[in-house]
Amino acid sequence: MFSGSEYLYYVMYLVGFAIMMILNIKDRARYKIEKRKAVIYTLITYVYGVVGAMIMGSIYTAAAKHLGSNEVSRVAIFGAVIFTPIFLVLTFLLMRSDWRRNLDFLTPGIFIILACAKLGCFLDGCCAGFAWEKGIYNPRLGFKVFPVQIFESATMVIVIIATQLFCRKYKNYVKGMAYPVTAAVYSVTRFCWEEARYYSTQELSDVFLGLTFWQLSCIFVFLASIIMILVLKSKKVKEYDEKKAAQANAKKIDYKKYHKKRKKKSK
Repeated sequence: MFSGSEYLYYVMYLVGFAIMMILNIKDRARYKIEKRKAVIYTLITYVYGVVGAMIMGSIYTAAAKHLGSNEVSRVAIFGAVIFTPIFLVLTFLLMRSDWRRNLDFLTPGIFIILACAKLGCFLDGCCAGFAWEKGIYNPRLGFKVFPVQIFESATMVIVIIATQLFCRKYKNYVKGMAYPVTAAVYSVTRFCWEEARYYSTQELSDVFLGLTFWQLSCIFVFLASIIMILVLKSKKVKEYDEKKAAQANAKKIDYKKYHKKRKKKSK
């Protein structure tokens, strides 16, 4: 653990991005995405993640100041969970691309970056756990702490694997569900691990009803994810998908008929 070493934090962001790029290039065929597009989508996602983290950092800093704390956060990776999918959906809509398929494709990589960023938190010494005699010395705080960041990162990897397996095996899976399912499970685990985190002031550890700022954020993400899942599973979305599938099949049939006619004429 190296106190104040923000460079290591950003290095871990880049490590997560590299892993995401490799996985996306390998997995693109499953989603029928060209290699060039897979690379572009991954780059866009990374940029949006950084921007989202910066926005959330500013929000948290403002909230902390309002609560009477001088704590400053330049970036907060939770912002990537909230803002990245919003930016991506808007971008894909403008591009007239299938945002639900693309979001499914990009979901694992987004949370892999978060897992790596949490390891960056551990190396930097920020977001530390509670004081613990058997823990790891934190130069920022001057005492040994529970390494909650490592456990958060490991939990996130388990969440990614579990939710991906669920989405691929679930018979009633609907396109676009991967992100809200992953975000919902992640928010629950993050809510629990937040109980092991150290806060310098009572104001930050008890923002509302004994909950921290990040636990309240987890509740928001969980509820938003459940709403998104319910919308995707709704009758209207099902009818829309069936209509699109019928149109696609009609185009294929017309295409085959057209080629048969051309062959007959050429003969």
